[in-house]
Amino acid sequence: MIDNKNANSRSQQATVSGIGPAWTYTRRGYALAQSIRQLKRHRLASIGTLLVLGITLALPAMLYFASATLASLSEKSLRDESLTAYLELQISNSEGAELASQWQARADVKDTRFIGPDQALAMLQEDADIRDAMQVLGENPLPGAVVVYPVSTMNTQSIESLAETLRSQPQVARVKVDLQWVKRLDVAVRLGQWIGGLMAGFLSLTALFVILNTIRLELSRRRAEMEVTNLLGAPTRFMNRPIIYTGALYGLLGGVIACILALLTLNAIRTPADELSSLYNSTFILQMPESTQILTVLGISLVMGLVGAIGSLSRSSRQLTHQE
Repeated sequence: MIDNKNANSRSQQATVSGIGPAWTYTRRGYALAQSIRQLKRHRLASIGTLLVLGITLALPAMLYFASATLASLSEKSLRDESLTAYLELQISNSEGAELASQWQARADVKDTRFIGPDQALAMLQEDADIRDAMQVLGENPLPGAVVVYPVSTMNTQSIESLAETLRSQPQVARVKVDLQWVKRLDVAVRLGQWIGGLMAGFLSLTALFVILNTIRLELSRRRAEMEVTNLLGAPTRFMNRPIIYTGALYGLLGGVIACILALLTLNAIRTPADELSSLYNSTFILQMPESTQILTVLGISLVMGLVGAIGSLSRSSRQLTHQE
């Protein structure tokens, strides 16, 4: 049996004699030292397992890091969206300007701009073909219009509700709002998030199975040692603690490799993504992950390692119980 007194006495002796760090002679320190020693003893196998874990978890980590950018893509598309309310022909410029001022006072409207018939005609005459058509008509057939800019926090449903409110005004002939492409973009982004989430789930399960098989292999290597330790009266948690720490180390180090690979990949595609965005005059910017996102990935990978180790130990504990 190993108790606190023996651990403390050996810790003091190690410190005095300089054999090793004192923390390695505590119960948890001894278990951690054993885990690190096992990783070093089978270095090539450990490196191979960690690389497999890192590569498997790299895609889920990259998708998670890019999720914030994808979520803000549709919001940025709606931010500069506007509605155009075409007024009745009998509405004068002063009445149209006053109506624009009234709508700007609404809580769901960020700004408004009144465009008179003459200003609208001047804008259309910049095109040579339309200029010739207007000269044939002889008079200005265009009505006044009010361009309404909704607040940036509104979604597509709120914008459509605002459009219905504007249509109900007696001064308004019709309202033009083109949200079809925004809806398509929103659906495409949500579909991409669903597909990415499923892929991340499957790859995470694959990483969990890798940890399970690795811990089972480690248990088979240490089976004779654990049986002897069990016969000497060591408690089960003393025998299991190094295995649990080994699983935690595999999960944590695999998460570190995954984060490094994900960051390198995002940094590599950031410049081409910005160039593509500039060609379409878009404000889309591929953002690098925050520290909280990196810590979340490391925490999840650590938990996966612990789950894999505990799952492997449960089967081994049942086998030892049957042998007794």
